[in-house]
Amino acid sequence: MAEANSNPEQLMELLITIAIIAILAAVGVPMYSGNIRAAKNADAQNTLKSIYLMEKNYFAENYCYYVTSGTGDQSSSINQYLLGSTTPTTGPIVVGASNVYFYITAGTVGSGGACTGANSNDYVAFAQSRSDSSITYSINQQNVKTGF
Repeated sequence: MAEANSNPEQLMELLITIAIIAILAAVGVPMYSGNIRAAKNADAQNTLKSIYLMEKNYFAENYCYYVTSGTGDQSSSINQYLLGSTTPTTGPIVVGASNVYFYITAGTVGSGGACTGANSNDYVAFAQSRSDSSITYSINQQNVKTGF
């Protein structure tokens, strides 16, 4: 009785099957990675839109906009002071686990009068990629977006 592997036709079928799977993987993996990247970018943009809306509420209550103390990952401060989270490290913006971090800076007018410290007369909120600093989205108090 001959072994199944010694049949040249079966070996050819196996090689063709492996080649087809390799071609599908070569095409599918980059498309999948692109879809993941697009979803993460859309999530960052949606979070910035939420920050924009919460800044409007903050301004209505304080007559100033909230700004963070630095330009690094200020997600937990934004969670606590702007989004009202009692657990600032876990949400609504997940701190550290995301590929994107957030911060809010004073705009061109900046601080003055009653708007000092963590408050400003205008602001620019940023979402920046941890792995590629050239990927940055921003939104300001006039809903002007960049990078979207």
